[in-house]
Formats: sequence, C-alpha cells, structure tokens
Amino acid sequence: MLKLVYSAMKRSPRHERQVVVVYCDTGVEIPPIAQHVRRTLAKLRAEASGDSLNLRVRVARPPRHDSFFVKIIGRGYPPPTNKFRWCTDRLRINPVTRVLRSCDNGAGTVVLGTRRGESVERDKVLARHQLRSRYFYSQGRAARRVIFAPVADFTTHDIWSCVLGLDRPRAVDAETLAGLYRDADGECPMVRDEHGPPCGAGRFGCWTCTVIRRDRSVGSLIREGYESLRPLRDFRDWLSQFREDPRNRCRYRRNGQKGMGPFTLAARKKILARLRQVERSVPWRLLPAGDVKLIHELWAQDRACPEYRE
Repeated sequence: MLKLVYSAMKRSPRHERQVVVVYCDTGVEIPPIAQHVRRTLAKLRAEASGDSLNLRVRVARPPRHDSFFVKIIGRGYPPPTNKFRWCTDRLRINPVTRVLRSCDNGAGTVVLGTRRGESVERDKVLARHQLRSRYFYSQGRAARRVIFAPVADFTTHDIWSCVLGLDRPRAVDAETLAGLYRDADGECPMVRDEHGPPCGAGRFGCWTCTVIRRDRSVGSLIREGYESLRPLRDFRDWLSQFREDPRNRCRYRRNGQKGMGPFTLAARKKILARLRQVERSVPWRLLPAGDVKLIHELWAQDRACPEYRE
C-alpha cells in the first residue's frame, strides 16, 4: 500500500492533504521484522522530506499498563486463546484508534491493504461494511471515517508486481522485503511460470502469539538462518503449555467466581524468570525496565488486596 500511495502522491503535485503512515508496534513483533520496519520508516521520513511530500509517519504503541508482558506477568492474564483473544484490542486496535483519532477526529479516510479471499471471516466483514463503491467501506467504531481498500481484488501476484515494479519510495527495499517473505514462507514471492501459484503469502505476527498452534513464520525464519529466534519460539511454546496447567492458575477469578482465574503470583514469577533467561540468550531487549517496575507494583497490589484469592 505504501508504494501505491507514495507513487500517487508523487504524480499529484497539487496534493495538499497530509497523508499519515501509521505503524503499530505491539512490543512483541518478531525482532528482525521490527528492526527492518524501523529502518524503513526512518528512511521514509527522510525521503518524503526530500521530495517535499506532505507525508508523516506515526508509530502506535499500547500504553505500558496494556503491554503484553505487563498483562501476563503483572496482572496474571492467561496468554490469548481463540476464546479469550484479549490482545487484539489492547495491542493493536486501541493504539491505532488513538492515533487515527488524533489525526482526523474520526472523519478521515483510512487506506488499507485489505484483500478479498484472505479468509472467510474477512470476506464477511467486507461484505457487511461495503458502501456504494466496491472499494470503500464504513468503519464501525467511527461512523464518519471511511475505509479505502484499493487492492481489495488484487492477487498475491498483483501485490508483488507493485512492490517490485514501483520505484518509489526507495525506502521500501523490495528485494529485502521479498527476502524476508521468502525466508518466512520457504519460497520466493514470485510466480515461476504463468501457471504457477505465487508464494510470499505469509504473514508476520507477534512472536508471543499463542492463539495459533504453531508459528510457521518464525519456524521458517529459524530454518533460514535466524537462529536467535529459537529461544523466543521455545518460550512461546512453553508459555502455551504453562497456561493449561491448572496448578499455575488461581482457583478464583477476579470477579470472585470460582473457576480458572489469573496466573498465581508464584506462576507469574516463574514466567518472569524464564523470560529473563531467554533475554540473556538473545541480542534483543524483550522486557523494558519500566515494564519490570510496573509488574512488581502489580504484584504488590495483589498481595495487599483482600479480594485476590488463589
């Protein structure tokens, strides 16, 4: 999408409305991908300035109290499941919504790379919110905001044709991007012949994701030489199993009802110790100092709360 929008802005010298590029940093993105995105955004800012384009880059982040490990280790939230997918709102939707609201006050146009055919559920959502035009949709949370999806009918092959065929912005290194998708997919994002299917349809999510049974992207990256990701994958697998052991969970929920509740304080301490061990074995900071401080404060609150029962 960035390539298409940037190219359109370059071809419209009278374009005066500001375009804001929003990236959501959940704090648990796959580290090599997050590093690549940060480098790309820094180059994009400089390139847009050099081209005198009215383009701004904003990074959306969840507040510290909503960060993934503060929720799990501090508050004792179980890692997300299909039935309790608390992470989507707190890590992605809410931070992005706050940035959008600060930019357009709920009345702008959001350009998304959403495509039909990616999933049955997504197709249902698109059909439910489609406006008169096939490429414009309403947004449930902001009645005056419009979603524009210009690539809704693009195939994966069409997408890569744009990425590799459009020259600007140069900040988006098509070859590097193709390499990352190839490493995550195990194939190259090209069509080898006119009858062959395109690859590069993989997706990069959070390395901590326990909603899926197996993280194929991280697994493929490890096989392609990103060996530093192995401890992260092992931690994710361990955390998913740790969640299911009732001995690690309070027998009472926070509302006082009996049932599988949050992680016990002892379990949270085990998770923190395990994460610290992983952090020492990789070249990335996984848990900011501010998060650790808040985690200990939340533990103290639970110890002092008469309504907290294990």
